[in-house]
Formats: sequence, structure tokens, C-alpha cells
Amino acid sequence: MKATPIALGALLALSACSQHKVPTGQRNADASLPAAFNFNKLGLRVLSTFVNRRQATTATLYGNDLARQAALGAPGATQPGEVLALITWRQQPDPNWFGARIPGALQSLELLRTGPASAARPAVRYQCFVGKDLVLKADTLHQQARIAYLLAQKPAVLP
Repeated sequence: MKATPIALGALLALSACSQHKVPTGQRNADASLPAAFNFNKLGLRVLSTFVNRRQATTATLYGNDLARQAALGAPGATQPGEVLALITWRQQPDPNWFGARIPGALQSLELLRTGPASAARPAVRYQCFVGKDLVLKADTLHQQARIAYLLAQKPAVLP
């Protein structure tokens, strides 16, 4: 009689330690970043999100703590060590919710890093990766406009 509650308790303890796995078909593989890019190593947090209905895109702005502090401060208060990343996806219909739109195919990842410079302003390094495989885009035509756009974004502040 005592063996039953003990066995049941042991079985419950062992089953509680199993690792949670996302059921097949519930992970949005189209919106996932390539594992080779290793985005998590940057240690960034979500600062803000954007939806562009005209272009049918969704974007999320990530940044480190320095970038967040600079964005909350005065415009143009850039300091060395900031990292910003803007990831943009095409929208697609959500198969689980009628009328909802979720991130679909990965469109681009823009990465901005600031470093030390000889003048009063830090050096800014901008890279744009495009497509599912995040191939580095060599075109620098609109680079200064994109840098200004990313640095002008304010983080979402929750009460």
C-alpha cells in the first residue's frame, strides 16, 4: 500500500524534469534566424516593434543596455559600445487566428555598432544582411539614412 504513493511520487518527479519541446508545426520556421548567425550571442533585448501595413512587414528593434540608455536620452547622444539590430519580416496570415498576421519570411537584419573614434563622435559601423540566409548586402547607397533612422528610434517604455 505504501509502495503505490512512493512509486507515483517518483514517477511524477521524473516526468516533471522532462524538457519542454515545441510541438511539431507550431514553430514559425520561416521567421527563424539561421542558427549559423548566432544572434543570441549579442545579448540584445527588444526595444520596440514596428508594423508597416503598406509593405506588409513586421520589424523588431533590438539593442543592448547602452543603446537603450542612449535612445532614452537626448537625440544624437551616441556613445561607443552601442549595438542595435533591426530585424524585418514579411507578414503572413496566422493559421491559428482568423485575420491575424504573424512574421513570415525573413527579409533583412540591419546591424549597427558604435565604437571609439578620434573625434567627439563615435565611429558607426552599419551592416545589412538580406534574405533567409542573411547574406551581407554590399550596396551602401542609403546607408547614412538607415543609420540616422536606427539611431532616431525611441524604445517602448512600459509603465
